[in-house]
Amino acid sequence: MQGDNNARLFLNKLIEVYQTGISYDAVVITRGGGAQSDFLIFDNYNIGRAVAKFPIPIITGIGHQKDVSITDMMAHTNTKTPTKAAEFIIAHNRSFEMGLLAVQQNIVIKSQQLFLRHFKILEELKKNISLNTRTLLAQHKEKLSFSNQRIAANVKDILHEHQKKLSLKIQFTAQTSQNLLRRKNSDIEHLAGNLKLFSRACLRSKNLHLEHMQKSIALMSPQNILKKGYAIVKANGKITSRANDIKEGEDIEVILYDTILKSTVKEKIRHDGRETDL
Repeated sequence: MQGDNNARLFLNKLIEVYQTGISYDAVVITRGGGAQSDFLIFDNYNIGRAVAKFPIPIITGIGHQKDVSITDMMAHTNTKTPTKAAEFIIAHNRSFEMGLLAVQQNIVIKSQQLFLRHFKILEELKKNISLNTRTLLAQHKEKLSFSNQRIAANVKDILHEHQKKLSLKIQFTAQTSQNLLRRKNSDIEHLAGNLKLFSRACLRSKNLHLEHMQKSIALMSPQNILKKGYAIVKANGKITSRANDIKEGEDIEVILYDTILKSTVKEKIRHDGRETDL
């Protein structure tokens, strides 16, 4: 797994994943054991840079218990083994699923409670309307009967008068019921609208959090660090930050943001780091 050729193959695989156009949730990089030298490819600059800039979250499970590679540091999430990577994904998906199920269950429960409460109110109104109507009918029938017995000559006028009053009262009762039902339906629609707004606000908050994480990862890329004036030193083809790895007279490469400087070490002078101490 060493060498520029293997690194290019690795990068090509990442490019192939990106070019498929499929909106994958994540890309998992694993290593199923092997020699210590097989671990070196994951310290390749180009691979680390590609992982840091990759638009899809990358999870590593390279399988090395002691060392952390550049690829691990650039990844969205790093784990020690392929098994741990799988456990992380399963746990993440399970947590997301449980959250959705909890929200769904709460919506169902609230909807059922709301429906039951209004159903009971409507049933009570229905009973009251029916009872009041029967009571009114009984009262007016009794009055009509009494008036018919006492005033036979004016029976038609009396019947007409009471029928008119009865019709008005029934009409008023029906109109009152319709207005009440309309108000209750409006309340239900208002509650449904609030539930939709809450769901959208929750999703918007999660999206903002994901965007913040992506920006933070981008700021950690080696290219952004080089822009700030730092440099990478390579001796014998390897990146190093230790003076003991470089001997006087050896050739080294100093990698800046847009230039590589090749030079020969004439002298090593000890530096305490105070000039760059923040």
